[in-house]
Amino acid sequence: MILRTLSTVLALLAAPLAQAADFGPFGLPTAPYSADSRITADGRAITARIHADGQRERREMREGGMEQIMLIDHGTKKATMLVVEQKVAMEVDMAAAGDPMSATNWKTRELGREQLGGHAVTRHHIDGQGEDGARVVGEVWLTKEKIPLKSALEVTEEGQTVRVVQELSNLRVGPVDAKLFEVPAGYQRMAMPAGMAAPPSGRQ
Repeated sequence: MILRTLSTVLALLAAPLAQAADFGPFGLPTAPYSADSRITADGRAITARIHADGQRERREMREGGMEQIMLIDHGTKKATMLVVEQKVAMEVDMAAAGDPMSATNWKTRELGREQLGGHAVTRHHIDGQGEDGARVVGEVWLTKEKIPLKSALEVTEEGQTVRVVQELSNLRVGPVDAKLFEVPAGYQRMAMPAGMAAPPSGRQ
């Protein structure tokens, strides 16, 4: 399992970072949105509810029978994982974790316009080469607001390749409540314990 690059791509599929030159060829969506996400990678399916507004992102997931919420601030490269049942907020410095797709050289090619899930999209071919040889190749379907409604990518690192597919459904473009990006009152704040997987430092 190519953990570092795959983690970065899973985040890339969830919401683009502000610095498009470092984290993807298209940059941030131009409008806030909410959607349901399904990502399949390395034989594993990940489902989440996503809320995104500029550099802020919230992902609501269930893992191991527990509800977890990821709050990500791509501008500061900080993330907080909320374990709802325990009312714990674990904080992570994403920048310290490193990013194998940093300084990526991206090439893109527009393939045409389509309808996907009732939305008008433009399909693009992308090819990204990281400075350490990691590579991401595939197609991305973007709405007019640059929201990646679907992505189908081949992620390669250290000779291993994983196919990563994301699809968004129930997309709603429009304002997102700012309180969704805040740690609720009553949560105990702590650093992410050693040995736990930190949230990925990339974007959608």
